[in-house]
Amino acid sequence: FAYLEDGKPRGFMLESLLAVAAEVGHSGKVSVVPIPRMLQEMAEGHRMMTAFLARTPERADRYRWLETGVEEALSFATLASDPGPMTLDRAREFRAIATIGNGVPENFLRARGFNNFDSAGTEDAGLRKLLAGRVEAWFTSQWVIPAVIAAENAPRGLVKLWPPVTRYPLYFAATLDVPPDELAAWAKHLAAFRAASGIDRLAAPYRYRPEL
Repeated sequence: FAYLEDGKPRGFMLESLLAVAAEVGHSGKVSVVPIPRMLQEMAEGHRMMTAFLARTPERADRYRWLETGVEEALSFATLASDPGPMTLDRAREFRAIATIGNGVPENFLRARGFNNFDSAGTEDAGLRKLLAGRVEAWFTSQWVIPAVIAAENAPRGLVKLWPPVTRYPLYFAATLDVPPDELAAWAKHLAAFRAASGIDRLAAPYRYRPEL
């Protein structure tokens, strides 16, 4: 959704926020940080907006929820030579699966009895572990995998992205200390941006591609 490439922030999450920020009259100042840090900073307030956040029971009352951003989908990535099929039952037998520590994908697997994680703090570590043979699969967002491969300049054709295991919506969300009038302006322009297919247009280059 948002990542750094050559030190510059990129990604359709960032582009969506900037497009709406311009309509709202926001300065356009953004910060690209790891999700755990983002959640910590949002918990502290600071009148922040983010996109796209999963709405879980424990988060429901911690933020103000606006428009749905995109449908998230969690997928396995393996080396292209993997014959498949790629199923949860097969993944249980793997020696190790690369995940982000305590992230939504890892917690999804943990809730289903998995414990064969090789956790890291960044997604690029998952790609490197997969290419080095340290893990049999990398499990994360279908949006993240092609972006990381591109950002790391990995040779094409080495990684296979399998169909999603699960899907759920992600939302634009704000901290509770954002004033109601400011929040209303964001909600209005987000709705208009979505109605004009702005999010779909920006997300299109990042959508599911089996062979990467």
